[in-house]
Amino acid sequence: MSDDTVLEVAGLEVTYSTNRGDVRAVDGLDLSVRRGEILGIAGESGSGKSTLAVALLRLLKPPGRVTAGSVVFRPAGQSPVDLLKVHGEQLRVLRWSALSYLPQGSMNSLNPVMRIQDQFRDVILEHAPERKEALSEMIPRLLGQVGLEPRVARMYPHELSGGMKQRVLMAICVALEPDLVIADEPTTALDVTIQRVILQSLADLRRDFGVTLMVISHDMGVHAQLVDRVAVMYEGRLVEVGDVHQVFKDPQHSYTRQLIDSIPKLGRRAS
Repeated sequence: MSDDTVLEVAGLEVTYSTNRGDVRAVDGLDLSVRRGEILGIAGESGSGKSTLAVALLRLLKPPGRVTAGSVVFRPAGQSPVDLLKVHGEQLRVLRWSALSYLPQGSMNSLNPVMRIQDQFRDVILEHAPERKEALSEMIPRLLGQVGLEPRVARMYPHELSGGMKQRVLMAICVALEPDLVIADEPTTALDVTIQRVILQSLADLRRDFGVTLMVISHDMGVHAQLVDRVAVMYEGRLVEVGDVHQVFKDPQHSYTRQLIDSIPKLGRRAS
C-alpha cells in the first residue's frame, strides 16, 4: 500500500445469519481510498453501503459478522494497522483521533439532555484529555468552521434545526483532526436547500482540515456535486469505480446508468 492510500480494503465479506441461512451483504469487496480525496459510495437501499461503513468502523452488530478480508488503515505518521484485528485500547485510541463517523440520522445522534458544548467535551476529553485547557477556544472555532455561531454551544439539540444538528455532528467528527471520516447518508431527511449547505460544509472540511472523506449516499446527485471518485455497489459487490466526471459521462455498467437516470431532471414528466 502506498503512502497516498489511507485505507485499503481487500476481499471483505460481511455475512448476516438468518432463519433461512446466511446472507452475504458485502461480497469480496476490494477498495482503495486515497489520502485527501472525497470518495463516494453509491447504490440503492440494500446494496450493502451502510453495512460496509459499520464493518470498516468495527461497529457491526450481531447477527452480522465479518467472515473474510482485511482493512488496512494508515494514519498519518503511524504504522499501518488492520482494523479487523485491533481490539480494546488500540481501537479506542484510533476512533475519533484518526477515524471518525458521521452517522445517519442526526436527529437521533445527539444526547437530548446535554448542551452541545458538553457533547464536544465528552468526545475530546475521552480521546485527547491533554486538550482540556483549549476547549474554550476549540469549540467556537469548530462550530464556526461549519457555519454555526458560538452561541450554538450553549444550546440543546431540540433548539436546533436538522441541518444545524448535522453540522454540529460534522464539527465533532473533525474535532481531533482525523485522517478519515466516514459519512453515512449525510443529507438524508434534509430539504434541498439544507442539503446544499451540508455538501458545501463537507467540502470545506476537506479544504480546511485536509481530511479524507468517504461519503455514502443512494443519491447520485450528491456524488455529482461533491466527490472526486465514485464506487458503485450492487448486491454487496463493487460494479464500477472511477473518476466521478468520467463515470457520469460514460458509465460502464448498466446499473450505474440506471442510478444516474434516476436523478430528477427539470422538464421530465413522472411516468
